[in-house]
Amino acid sequence: MAGNIDRAIDRLIALQDLLQLKRDITDHSYGEIGFETVDPTAVDEEIESLTAEIEPDIMRRFDTIRRKYDRPLVPMRRGVCYGCFVKFPTGRMAELLEQDVPILCESCGRMLYQIP
Repeated sequence: MAGNIDRAIDRLIALQDLLQLKRDITDHSYGEIGFETVDPTAVDEEIESLTAEIEPDIMRRFDTIRRKYDRPLVPMRRGVCYGCFVKFPTGRMAELLEQDVPILCESCGRMLYQIP
């Protein structure tokens, strides 16, 4: 079961990066400072492909959080959310890591993924 969450998190990280790339491409100054611009339709197609591979419940949660934050998925290290930098209680961390759903920060509401 944890493997399913890990795959979903990997896809969400890729999706978040593609969404950022799309924002950067549409920013007119992106090309002006010397970066090559990428075809936005190719990025849109990849976004659609990744979205289709993510469970609908997880995708709905991601989209809801994305309305509030540009980066709805952030790393968590040693029990600290890297979105709001609030530390989880140690006992609560053990409970959260056993779940088969993405961990949500109890302070800012972002989705979290564990990094070493």
